[in-house]
Amino acid sequence: MDKTKIEQLLNQTESEHLDFKKGLYVKANYDSLLKDVIAMANAKVTGSRYIIFGVKESAQQEKELFDIADPIDAATYQELFFENIEPQLDCHIHYHTYKNHLLAVLELREPICQPYLLKKDYNKLHKGFCYIRRGSKNDFATRSDFDYFYKQGQFEIHILDGFLRAVDAESGCASLECSFRNCTDFPITIYKGFLEVWDSQKLRTHHRLFGHSNRIPGADYRLEISPKSEVTKDFRFGFESSDCIRLEMDEYGHSDLDLNFKLYLIDTLGNEYVGKAEDCTVFAKGKFLWKVNNR
Repeated sequence: MDKTKIEQLLNQTESEHLDFKKGLYVKANYDSLLKDVIAMANAKVTGSRYIIFGVKESAQQEKELFDIADPIDAATYQELFFENIEPQLDCHIHYHTYKNHLLAVLELREPICQPYLLKKDYNKLHKGFCYIRRGSKNDFATRSDFDYFYKQGQFEIHILDGFLRAVDAESGCASLECSFRNCTDFPITIYKGFLEVWDSQKLRTHHRLFGHSNRIPGADYRLEISPKSEVTKDFRFGFESSDCIRLEMDEYGHSDLDLNFKLYLIDTLGNEYVGKAEDCTVFAKGKFLWKVNNR
């Protein structure tokens, strides 16, 4: 870490990724150090996080510098974190002389395995303790925080309106608006998918994913979704006139059944993802209804 980076940090105010302390933590208050490090590691930001020792920030965001009188070996803090925080954190301590003051910078490098927890009792802190940094303050993690943590690294399927529309008989497909969210750090390529339509007791119809919008390549359909991105489209699923009979549609293309959808996607690595929606509707018109009208 060079002087330019130090100056950049000192020109900022305390936030989710930055904290200032007048002096280093000593053994008597290592529980406070663990609380601060866990909170900062769980902050909902990207990149490294920093605690700068030897700096006090006033309410007016002015900085006062102090000398670190008794530097602590980096291995002391690293061992403390290794023994008490899970999963393991990548942390480093840098000492720098800035404007004739010796400062210490504790850097937590890109924590990517949230949530970080206390893995055993430590003084008054209990196993499983979890803090999170919000702005410049630390707070207990809530249920919504854990929902956020565990959605990181997942692939999500959202069926948006629950309305399957079989209105384009020429394509032989019905449309369903969906959102696919790749929350991982890797691209995901979907190579197969199918939609099941259920009533309250049994499977009624099964529809293969063939494309989206006006792009309907058929069984060879592939969809690549970049890391940390979302694709929202009208996805096209195979639909036949016999499906109208299975769904007990009338001559107007309506069904009185209470229907639910289950959407399955399979990627090129063989991973399967499932999205569900209740209180759904299927509607058909035109040539899709010829078997219904000729019963």
